[in-house]
Amino acid sequence: MTSNYGYFEQFNEKMARIYRLLDTLLLWGYRITANTLRKYVKPPAKVLEVGPGTGRLASILSNNGYYVVGVDVSLPMLRQARRFWRPDFVNAGSWALPTIPERFDAAVAMFTLHHWGDHTSSIRNIRDSLKPGSVFIVVEADADRVRALGDHSCNEKCLTSVLTPYFDIKFTRSFPLIIAIGRRLK
Repeated sequence: MTSNYGYFEQFNEKMARIYRLLDTLLLWGYRITANTLRKYVKPPAKVLEVGPGTGRLASILSNNGYYVVGVDVSLPMLRQARRFWRPDFVNAGSWALPTIPERFDAAVAMFTLHHWGDHTSSIRNIRDSLKPGSVFIVVEADADRVRALGDHSCNEKCLTSVLTPYFDIKFTRSFPLIIAIGRRLK
């Protein structure tokens, strides 16, 4: 689907149900992401999740004491996510976040960056929604190690080009994941 902001991937009801079934298979990845966040930000920090999909990670983070707002462009995905009572979910795109500047202590995007069409405005909006010195954690399938996923993955070069000049980035890997930890630049 295209918009004024370029391409972005939409999910219908059938795909949202499939992703919900995948939740249990991806539980290990959600735990790795939650543990990574915990290294940088302690509860009850305010966390923005961009592309929460079916809401599993947002729910895990909320249960760990974080205040989580999940922003997703897909209404079918948000309908699946609303089965969790604690996180707040908002229907919006990453390129036009409806957030207050410098409101969040951290942001997380797990398996979603490769779905975004307009990285520049999306990354700038995420940076602007974060307090100075906050972190943006991006988790993707590592394209250098898992080539079978094609364009549903990223590598260090891809993540570096997208996240700079807004974040100072370091990387960690936990097969088959690549995790970019971006510290917000002023």
